[in-house]
Amino acid sequence: MKHPLRDWRKLGKCQKVIQHRPGCGLYQAVAVNSEGLLAVTEFQHRCVHLLSKNGALVRSIGKEVLGGGDLCGVAFDLKGNVWVADLRNHKVFKLSQDDRLLQTIHHTSDKMDCFRSPMGVSVSTEGLIYICDCDNHRVTVHDEEGEFLFSFGSKGSGPGCFNGPRDITLGSDCLVYVIDYANKRVHVWSKEGTFMRDFKPKYSPTCIAATSDNHLVIASFHSDIVMVYTLEGELVHEFGGEGSGLGRFNGPVGICIDADGLVYVAEESNNRVQVF
Repeated sequence: MKHPLRDWRKLGKCQKVIQHRPGCGLYQAVAVNSEGLLAVTEFQHRCVHLLSKNGALVRSIGKEVLGGGDLCGVAFDLKGNVWVADLRNHKVFKLSQDDRLLQTIHHTSDKMDCFRSPMGVSVSTEGLIYICDCDNHRVTVHDEEGEFLFSFGSKGSGPGCFNGPRDITLGSDCLVYVIDYANKRVHVWSKEGTFMRDFKPKYSPTCIAATSDNHLVIASFHSDIVMVYTLEGELVHEFGGEGSGLGRFNGPVGICIDADGLVYVAEESNNRVQVF
């Protein structure tokens, strides 16, 4: 997705707040497509809300298949379908925008090798689906029909090892950036699954999104801070802090960037998405 060049050191002024209804349930993950359509997962009603750019509810999808789930990852694929990671039920679903269940995956090529708490989901420019298989401490890669292709990572604290991969994005350099949650790091991999390097953000990272001009925007749930890094791991800006006012956070758990370079941050406890 092409974003305009901008000075990321000026990020931090809230442009709008999105709450599709008063007192809405806990938001968990957020994604945006090239047309500006938002997909936001909600814990209370166990579904995905599709919202227009101004925050109006278009429709809610997945209520019939996602009930009882804990929806901690969401992404649009190249055909506009919505991929949702259900942590509690150890499955990943593909839904159409008109609420048809298109695919359910819960294992690799070995049917006994099942997902354990899948979380972040991202889609490459080639249409491949990258999934953080959190409690298996790996990333699995699938084609657009959900067929397993390969995986990378293993449990540990050394280079190339995960302790709970939580979120994932693909950078403008065609590399894959993964939040290694318990190790409090960001891993950098090739799209083919070769470990390149890692870095440790200032605050414990929770979710991540990439810009088209060589930056990463990273939110920290525990610190209520959003950070901007270069792809090389240099901190260039931070903003936020705990609170419910504009530009403050209470449990940021999801982040994405649209084609205009606007940053959307989903907050679990403030029940909203802030747009910067």
